[in-house]
Order: sequence, then structure tokens, then C-alpha cells
Amino acid sequence: MAIRTLLVGATALTAITAASLPASAETVIRVGNWLPMHHLIVTGILQPWADAIALETDGDLKLEIMTSALGPPPAYFDMVIDGTVDAGWGVSGHNPGRFTMTQVMDLPFSSPDPWAGSAAAWTTYERYGETYGEHEGAHVVGLFVHSIPYLHTRAEPITTLSGLEGMKVRVGGNVTGRIISALGGTPVQLPPTEAQTAMSRGVADAITFPLESIDFFSITPVIKGSVEIPGGLYTDTFWMAFNQDVWDGLSDEHKAAIEKHSGMSIALLAGWAWTNGDTIGKAALDEAGVEFVSLDDASVSEAKERLAVLTDEWLAEADGRGLPGQEILDYAHGMVEAYTADKTVNQK
Repeated sequence: MAIRTLLVGATALTAITAASLPASAETVIRVGNWLPMHHLIVTGILQPWADAIALETDGDLKLEIMTSALGPPPAYFDMVIDGTVDAGWGVSGHNPGRFTMTQVMDLPFSSPDPWAGSAAAWTTYERYGETYGEHEGAHVVGLFVHSIPYLHTRAEPITTLSGLEGMKVRVGGNVTGRIISALGGTPVQLPPTEAQTAMSRGVADAITFPLESIDFFSITPVIKGSVEIPGGLYTDTFWMAFNQDVWDGLSDEHKAAIEKHSGMSIALLAGWAWTNGDTIGKAALDEAGVEFVSLDDASVSEAKERLAVLTDEWLAEADGRGLPGQEILDYAHGMVEAYTADKTVNQK
């Protein structure tokens, strides 16, 4: 009969027990999750990732995605490092100032699509992340980003940057808040689970969200316009990590299986998930009669000029930590170029 080991926290006893069991013992990892089980992050990223690892280990290692939230989204990294959950995921920008270097892809106009942004986020972290020192107590196995956001408005959509002046805009992270402020708007930082209420009650006049999120969080009925900002105004960087003691207690075989299906594999899943989700979200917005427009070229150029200060600040922060900021930034942008989905192939 197989031995069933439940890793329920980052205790020394758990780590010792897991390490001493034979590789054939069944190990269950509780993965903290704060979104509904039908959200694309769960169905398109977390669950396929867990399924691949279970298959790789012939069912010996099971990643159990938790169905109920144990706290607000910003609390999840601390839940990972204190052992409340064995592993988990979250949004780096939900903890302002804590993951600044990791958030290189959050900088303006850095991520043109979820494939490129996710690949660049991970490869850059894999190369430089150890020097950041931003995830002590956790073992990071993946980073990813969402698709490019639109500015969705309760009133008629804007086509120039001046239309953003004085507008209250719901944002999800600290970098996004800085972006909206620099462009003349007033950021209202709220987790996605509170976005629908904010828009419905007029707490926010507009919201920055990928297309899929408007439909998923039931905000479509109050949206009149959706504004595309060519090049991708910003993105949010998501992390996936294990409690360090739980990770250390896993067998070498289980660690290898996780690593095989993490990293760039997670980036791949994220690209697929958001591409498919945006198709569904766009269809729902079209059915609702939402007007789609693009910010004009002059406004995009002006936005890039105004927002250059965020990159300057990021570089200054890197310099203050003794890190090669420009090298990191150039590497990240090079990875975006290498992995972008916007390519022409089969040319004659």
C-alpha cells in the first residue's frame, strides 16, 4: 500500500519526513489559490501544470489546487513563506516595493503579448533573480504576465491622452498606479475580486484590464468603450512559488518533475490561456455593443515620453542595489523580441 504524505506546512518535521520517504510514496502539495476555480489562471495554467507534474511522477506527486481563499490576494506570498500553504501564486504588484526588480516587465510598453512577456519575465528572473533577494523563504518556479490591457470606460471611450485627465481608474498593481498618475488619471488600486463592485458603483470611471477579465468579473454591462493602447501600456507580473522548507523536503525526482514542467512551460501555458481568454472576452464585449477605439499615435508618443521616468526610477533602484540595471533591462527587452508572437513566417 502506498504511503500518503500530506505536506501541510513548512515545519521541520514535514521536511524531514518527506525527505526520508521513498520516491514511490504519494506526496500531496496544497497550492494556495484565491480565484474561482473556473478562472483561466486556474483552468489554463495551474491545473494543467499540476496535471503534467502528476503524470510525470506517475501520480506520486499531486498538486492540490485549493478551492477557497484563505485571505486577500496581497497576503499570499507571506502565506507561502510562513507555511500556511505549501505553494501558491500571486501578483507581484499587490505588494508595492517588495518585488521591484522582478517587476521589470511591468514597466511601460514592455510586454506586447502574453507569450513574449511571460517568456521574458521568466528568462530574466532565471538569469538575474538570485541577485535580487526578493523572494527569501520561497522557491520560485515560474513567472508570467497577462495579455495587454485595455482602458475600459463607463462613458464614451477616449482617443487622446487628454481624455484621461481627472478620470478615476481601477488598477491592480503599484506600477500601474504610477502609470495612470503620470498620464493624468487618479488610480484606485483594488484586487480583481473587488473590481466589479468598484465599476458598478462608480468608485472608478474606468478600469485597466485584459479583455477576458471584463467578461469574467461581470463588468461588461457597465462598459461603453474599450481603448487599446498600441504596444501594451503595462502588464502585471505573477509569481508561482513553493515554501522553501517544503521544496527542500521533496525528493530529487519530484523536484526534477516540477522544474521540467515549470519555468518556460508555465510561460507557454500563460500565453495560451490569455490568448484564448481574450477571444472569449472580445466576443462578449462585441455582443454588448461596446465601442472599440485605439489611442492615437500622438498620444502614444506622449505617453512614452511621460512614462520614461518609471524606467529611470527602476534603473536607479537597480543601481542603488549594486545591480546591472541597464544590462537586465536590455536582456529582458531582447527576450521579448525573441519570443514575441507578432512575427511573419513562411515568407517567399
